[in-house]
Amino acid sequence: MLRSTSFLVLSFMFVAISLSSCKKKCVINKDTIDNGLIISDVVFYPSSGSMTGNMGIDFIIDADHKYSNAIEVSMSGSGRAPIDFTQYTALCFPVYATCNASFERNVSIDAATQTVLFKIDVTQCPDCKDTLYTENYVLVPTFPSNYTLVQEVTYINK
Repeated sequence: MLRSTSFLVLSFMFVAISLSSCKKKCVINKDTIDNGLIISDVVFYPSSGSMTGNMGIDFIIDADHKYSNAIEVSMSGSGRAPIDFTQYTALCFPVYATCNASFERNVSIDAATQTVLFKIDVTQCPDCKDTLYTENYVLVPTFPSNYTLVQEVTYINK
């Protein structure tokens, strides 16, 4: 009887210590969510990595952009092809995030203020110490060249 009581007490102590010392693991759904005017199911193929680092602040890629010929896209699983700038404009919004992060991207156009708003919500786990650079290329319908790009990023630590 004493042996089974001791075993029961030790078992409860082990469970209590195990549960109290557990740290909740941060889990992120790593799927990127695109909303607004972003064309879905597009894969970008820039001619070099981190190309946005050489763009300064010129993140509207249209037919006149110096990198307009340096990016190909695949739309809806088709083969790689140059961007048709008569129909589309590419935007990019480079951000830094932890190695465990997801992105919700939204592009809207306000004709009254002649602005294009590119907004990104980054949900990330702060316990991941590595930081990654993500270029966030998106394809949107063509808009007038005199419109201004406004970029907003919100970081949500989970």
